[in-house]
Amino acid sequence: MFIPTTYTDDTFSISVKKARYVAIQGTQFNTYVTLKLQNVKSTTVTVKGPTPCWEQDFLFETNDISLGLLVEVWNKGVIWDRALGYHYLPLTSVAYNEQESGGRWIELEAQLMMRGGAVVGTTGPTGHSLLLDCRFEPPFGKLLALN
Repeated sequence: MFIPTTYTDDTFSISVKKARYVAIQGTQFNTYVTLKLQNVKSTTVTVKGPTPCWEQDFLFETNDISLGLLVEVWNKGVIWDRALGYHYLPLTSVAYNEQESGGRWIELEAQLMMRGGAVVGTTGPTGHSLLLDCRFEPPFGKLLALN
């Protein structure tokens, strides 16, 4: 596994696995996850309970390493949905890997950090966490060169 410094239309793969919530009302949560990269937004199904399990895979194509993935966790409401937390994942921290791993737990935070109208990070821990598996999948030709 290595982290490249440039990408050319590579496939970014992310698996949203499960979450852990710390709130007492977590048993009443009905949550889903949104993933935003550039102008593309993907959403998981809604799952009920304090430890929801999604096991959903998503693919994004990008050629800009300077971007980041915005992960949002929402509690579905009758009228409005409420954000439970955010996490900003810089693409520079994501490695090439042929296979899915067990993933890693990320901490959800309460606020978005903005600069020039764009999200650049998150702050303010919520205590909630999310298990994600993120990787860049090498194109077939690059995969042969690595072996």
